Amino acid sequence: MFARSAAASMRQVLRTQPPRRFGSSHAHAEPVNESFGRSFYVTIGSIASAYVLYRISKSTEESGSESWISGLITKWSPSQEVFEQRNAIHTALLDKAADDRQLFGSQGPAQAYELKSPDLMNSGSPYNVSPGSQADLSAVVAHYERLNKEIDASRVARMQGGKSVYE
Repeated sequence: MFARSAAASMRQVLRTQPPRRFGSSHAHAEPVNESFGRSFYVTIGSIASAYVLYRISKSTEESGSESWISGLITKWSPSQEVFEQRNAIHTALLDKAADDRQLFGSQGPAQAYELKSPDLMNSGSPYNVSPGSQADLSAVVAHYERLNKEIDASRVARMQGGKSVYE
């Protein structure tokens, strides 16, 4: 019931609207004279000035003297000695960085981590314990500590002559 009354009122609204026309009845505006714009003149001027500059540089090169542009380039570019000094400084810095990297690379991470609360090692479940996990490993730990001390002693002995650790 409500839908029929809404549809009837909607039909009434649609009848009173003017029909839509898709054609345009407006007249077009008068044609306007458009200029080329600033970018056109800048482009033409830059092409012309580049051509003139090229011709001037060619004419001085043909006469045997250095061109004006080449003179400016050689005047404002640094000399070969400056480049050699920069390269020597850069090479020295790279050598120092490589030495530092080798030094820091030879230092391994900590072999043992200090536990904040060692009681946590025994806080697991007593069930499903893998075989050998409850064995006394103090002899194994002592063996590897002794082995690491020997390796460190040999490393220090190699470094006594001022050589690198890796030589």
